[in-house]
Amino acid sequence: MLGIVPEPPATSHDAAHFGAQKTNTRLTQSLPTVSPRATPAQEGAKVQKHCDFYFDDGNVIIRVEDTQYKLHRSLLERHSPVFRELFTVPQPHDSSEGVSEDNPIVLFGIQATNFTRLLRLLYPPVLADCPIATVDEWMSIFEQADRWQIDYLRECALAQLRSSYIRPVHKLLFWTRYNLPLNELIPTYMEIISRPKPLSLEEAEELGLPMSVKIAQARDLVHKEGACQFCKGGFSVKGDKALGSIIERVFGLPLPDPSSTPA
Repeated sequence: MLGIVPEPPATSHDAAHFGAQKTNTRLTQSLPTVSPRATPAQEGAKVQKHCDFYFDDGNVIIRVEDTQYKLHRSLLERHSPVFRELFTVPQPHDSSEGVSEDNPIVLFGIQATNFTRLLRLLYPPVLADCPIATVDEWMSIFEQADRWQIDYLRECALAQLRSSYIRPVHKLLFWTRYNLPLNELIPTYMEIISRPKPLSLEEAEELGLPMSVKIAQARDLVHKEGACQFCKGGFSVKGDKALGSIIERVFGLPLPDPSSTPA
């Protein structure tokens, strides 16, 4: 049984900014590649058909972890250029991969829970109910939409994330990983460098040494320059000039010009 391994989502080293122009190179780099034959442990795992996404009239069988799906190839092709290209990969004449329960297309590097969330938004009858509610779930949807290049769903998830409160360290990591606009992190930096408690050991490990050192530098400047008086209450990139100056010096993120920002 052959498996398919989707490429991981773009990191901060792959693109200069979010929303970069889509090119054939992007599609080529995101295409799944053929994985070695599944290990004995994977072969022997107990596989269950998904209760909602195993359709009698489906025409492509996909396995993620220990969950098997029988889906509609046309729907996957319509929404995702990655799936569209995947299904055009030539197969041997007698190959049953993807059409037989005993020989599904196996996707590695993906959690079944996350893949199921994606399907709940792709299949119209379920879309109206939209069971996606939490920040973690919308992050999961964003990751899947980014992986499969479903741009409209990526934008939908991003809009939900922008309007939600995300814990500062998690937001820094997520925005950096997916090359989202760094200027959107200014309020997040303000919160981190002005909060009473320094980074915890766990947060520092997540952020890495370079970022943790910068945050420590910024927090030191906040106290030395008395910027804390500007930190009371909500944060505003217009009003918190002292914090903004520190963020610009340490992180290289200038505050937007108030005169060019709509009131």
